[in-house]
Amino acid sequence: MAKYNKDEWIVIGISGVTCGGKTTLANRLKDVLRPVYVFHQDKYFYSDDSPHHVKCEGMDHNNYDILSALDMQAMYDDVIETMSGRDKSHGSCVSRDTGKLEVDGKKCLIVEGFTVMNYKPILELCNLRYYVVLEYGECSSRRSLRVYDPPDVPGYFERCVWPEYITYRAEIEQDKRVKLLDGTQPDNYETLLADLKTLGVKEIC
Repeated sequence: MAKYNKDEWIVIGISGVTCGGKTTLANRLKDVLRPVYVFHQDKYFYSDDSPHHVKCEGMDHNNYDILSALDMQAMYDDVIETMSGRDKSHGSCVSRDTGKLEVDGKKCLIVEGFTVMNYKPILELCNLRYYVVLEYGECSSRRSLRVYDPPDVPGYFERCVWPEYITYRAEIEQDKRVKLLDGTQPDNYETLLADLKTLGVKEIC
C-alpha cells in the first residue's frame, strides 16, 4: 500500500440521497479551498455489462444504487495514491491563490457520492463527514428532471433508488460522527465552512 501521512490532510466526505446537492457542495468547496483534490464516486461505476451488477428484483435493469455496483476498492486506492503524492483525483487546485482558504497549512481532499460514507475504509479516512437527506416527494421531483445513462426505467425510483437510500441512511444514522444535512436548505455550504473554521481555516494573502 502507498505511504501517506494522514496528519497532512483534511478529508471531507459528502454522501447521501440522490439529487441532494452533494456534487454542488463539493465543487463549491473546491472553488475556495487550497490545495484541494476532489473525488466523485459516480466515476467508479462498473460498466453496464459487468458481472458485478445485480438486477433489480422483477426488473430487467441493473441496480445502480448499491455499493456493489461500484468499484469502491479502486476509489479508495486512488484516494490513497493521491494522499501519497500521486494525484489520481477528478479535479484539483493546488496553487496558493490570494483570497482562497487553507486549513491550518494542510491539504484538503473531498470525496462525494451517494454511498461513499457507507464504504468503511473511506468513512474512516474522513475528518468531516456529512450525509444529505431529502423527503420522498422532493427527491422524486428532482430525480424526474435528471437524465441518466442508462436512463431510469419505469418503477426504478420507487422500487430500487428510494428503498436502497432508506437502507443506507439507516446505517449512516448509527454513526454519530456523521452530520445530517437537509438537502432543501440553502445554508449547507455555510455549515461546512463553519466546521472547517474549527480546524483552523484562514485566508491566503
